[in-house]
Amino acid sequence: MNYTNACAIFGENPDELEFGYDEEYYTCSKMKLRLVLNMQKAITNGCDCFMSTVEQGAAMWGAEACAAMKASGTDVGLVSVPTSETQAVRWHPERRERYYNVLEASDDVVERTEELDAVEYILEHISCAIVLGGTDNPRLSALIDRAREKGVEIIAL
Repeated sequence: MNYTNACAIFGENPDELEFGYDEEYYTCSKMKLRLVLNMQKAITNGCDCFMSTVEQGAAMWGAEACAAMKASGTDVGLVSVPTSETQAVRWHPERRERYYNVLEASDDVVERTEELDAVEYILEHISCAIVLGGTDNPRLSALIDRAREKGVEIIAL
């Protein structure tokens, strides 16, 4: 796949969120809506692909939203870059099934190797990143700093 304007989806994991794994919680619904609206805006601005580690939380939600857009006819690619071969092995069965559904809907799944860091791979192949969550989160803050060093546009939600 050759995409010219790819965008990543990064964000907090459920363990870092006030509502945890309760995706029916009001705040979660608002976060997901903001994510989808910004993904649609990115497509309008020329984004032709979304990349995701498909981790639980924002990365999974973004990948699922992209898969749904593709299924409804939106001309956008989805590239999944799992963080490990066993990423979903210990997940709750429902979330593990969602993970495999995203991989199946992906246009490309980047295979994990010892030399490949999923986040660094994504940062090398994107022009923008949608970051969902608090920038006071040390993991997200470091990721945003690395992305900016690479000239990636950050859309913080």
